Amino acid sequence: MLTLREGIEEILPSEAHRLAAGRLHVSVTNSRSGHNQILSRFSSREELIQPREKLLTSGTEPDVTTIPALLASSFVPFYAGLKPLELRGQKWMDGGFSDSLPILPVGRTITVSPFAGLQDVCPVHRGRFNTQLALANMNIMLSVENLKRLNRALFPPPSAGMQALCEEGFRDALGFLKREDWMSS
Repeated sequence: MLTLREGIEEILPSEAHRLAAGRLHVSVTNSRSGHNQILSRFSSREELIQPREKLLTSGTEPDVTTIPALLASSFVPFYAGLKPLELRGQKWMDGGFSDSLPILPVGRTITVSPFAGLQDVCPVHRGRFNTQLALANMNIMLSVENLKRLNRALFPPPSAGMQALCEEGFRDALGFLKREDWMSS
């Protein structure tokens, strides 16, 4: 989690919380109840990425929206650690455990996934079988390729492999924009 936090702090601009307000919806799961919560308002950059240590020693009782949202939304038990992020006696972890693709109540939600399936932006399914698996509100194709993608998500390849994945995702996004006629061919 330290590496992830450092990367986020390096990449996000100082006004990230203002740019993200109402546009970025971070999905987290309450580890006790299993209920999903969507966070989309942050009063400061720190509330978006605030390290756990600052929250627990601040002396104030922060609102639930001030949890380190991006870190909590990335916390996979056992893989990222043993204890989910804690605040106000509640523990939070990756929103994918309760809702992998939350759909907002108004407007159109563009769904994005690294796994081939029924999402708006995702890799093309090239398998021989069209068996779908429904997991936490996400339909993915049951395939060897998706198992490989899961392995790469948990154990990222070296830089060259990451670059290839980034380019594949970019092509998937371009394909979506062209299908929706939001971009000329």
